[in-house]
Amino acid sequence: MKNILLLFLLTCISCGIPYDGETIINLKLKVVNSANEPLVNEKAFIGVSYADNGYDYSTYKKTSDGEGFIQFNMFKPKNGASLILNESTEYLPVYINELSDNNFEDLNWDLGTLTLLRLDEITLFTIIPNQISANKIIYKIEVDGIKYEEQITLNNIEPQLYHHLKKNQSFELNYQIKNTTTEEIEYFSIPLTIVNDELNYTLTF
Repeated sequence: MKNILLLFLLTCISCGIPYDGETIINLKLKVVNSANEPLVNEKAFIGVSYADNGYDYSTYKKTSDGEGFIQFNMFKPKNGASLILNESTEYLPVYINELSDNNFEDLNWDLGTLTLLRLDEITLFTIIPNQISANKIIYKIEVDGIKYEEQITLNNIEPQLYHHLKKNQSFELNYQIKNTTTEEIEYFSIPLTIVNDELNYTLTF
């Protein structure tokens, strides 16, 4: 029976299934709540695109175990994939995009730890650019704290000016300023605290 199923799967792969059918990867993620406690029975699935712009959402589905781990042993996707957590009745949905071998060094695709948050746990942090030098630009922005992102794209370096942060925490705003004349990059780290209300920060460069 197993041989028949394997033959069927390989036949489907040759007909356009968006996995390579040979290479097995190990994709792992740990999910926790805002208190850093493991979340059990959180559902996740893999979305993979076909060459004709269709999507497969049904091949790989998992649920987090007693330690909060979600783990897929799966065929490597041909065109990249997304890990999707959008079936929780308590936590906000998250989509982790650009899962491909371009973003990992081997066959163990470890996504680390993801904090799932509820709507009532987050508030808005806004960065307001204040450019005073014509030859400088904001090159990169990172917020080092507990935050919510609905769409997480791996290795995305586009500066984001709006962030949804967990309430009542200290965090760091790390940013880089690039001199467009000399190509020099300056690095800055600013400690900040957010409570319950929205927080605005003016970034002068």
